[in-house]
Amino acid sequence: MKKHLIIIVSSAVLSLILSYYLVISNQGELQEYTITIGLLSVFLGILVAYVLYFLAIKLDQLYPWQTQTNNRLFIGFILQVLAAFSLIFGFIYGYSNLIISNEEFFTEYQETLIKLSILLCILLLVYSVVYFAFYSYYSFATLQIESVKQERKQIDLQLKALKSQLSPHFLFNSLNTISSLVHTNTKKSELFIRKLANMYQFTLSSYHSMLISLEEELDFVASYQFLLETRFEDKLTIKIDIPATLNDTKIPPLALQMLIENAVKHNTMDKKNPLQVTVYVEGNHICVKNNITEEPSHKTSFHIGLKNINTRYLLLASKGISISNGNVFLVKIPIIR
Repeated sequence: MKKHLIIIVSSAVLSLILSYYLVISNQGELQEYTITIGLLSVFLGILVAYVLYFLAIKLDQLYPWQTQTNNRLFIGFILQVLAAFSLIFGFIYGYSNLIISNEEFFTEYQETLIKLSILLCILLLVYSVVYFAFYSYYSFATLQIESVKQERKQIDLQLKALKSQLSPHFLFNSLNTISSLVHTNTKKSELFIRKLANMYQFTLSSYHSMLISLEEELDFVASYQFLLETRFEDKLTIKIDIPATLNDTKIPPLALQMLIENAVKHNTMDKKNPLQVTVYVEGNHICVKNNITEEPSHKTSFHIGLKNINTRYLLLASKGISISNGNVFLVKIPIIR
């Protein structure tokens, strides 16, 4: 509503000023400035303003400012001049011939039309520059707002992932494992505590980061793998086969770890039917595959794993993850270079 009010008021004021100037500067052609001339000029000004407004919207779609600034400015200026002049010329010509029956239109209004053309070019050039300035500011502001929203959403997702890692259930299981190792294998218990500390240190220090290197994530996963294989022993096998050439590629923090955790949470494990998790590369994706066993009757889950990872990938790389559930459960996550 505010936008349309601005268009109507500004076009009415400009048309009154322009028509008044043309009348008083051509006293030989037009004798006096009447209320009728003023009202007609206001009507015509508002009509031209809305034609230019809708033309600008269409041009923004055909020639976006972000990618075709020069074309948008040049083509827009030419088309707006032609549209405005055609409307005004047609209106004045029709009024002159139909209302006041002036048969010498071109002779009598020649000077007025020349002045009108020059003033229109100046006004529309100023309009194009101002429109571009406001459009650029609006686009920049919108982009900044969207960027902040995405950043806050990303941080929220990573905090949820952090919550999963700091869950009392996971810590309780880890402490139980340490307790059983202390009296049977001191060195392994010390290594377990060190790996657990490294894991929490990484979790707390990385949740602010949108992306980390794949090498950092694999180092973290190695600590997590040691904790799981120590706890479940021969009930669980995790094999990671990722070439070192991909170490510098990027990944959302905790993504691989959450996929391995997802496999552990949703499958039972025993010596006769162990859980086998394989992490490997296929094309432009990192794949995490596991065999499917019986689902645990009691499992602790925050229900954020796959959805969390997929949302983060959509925000950061505009690509989602791929999930296949058949004889094996397979998740493919894009490699971000």
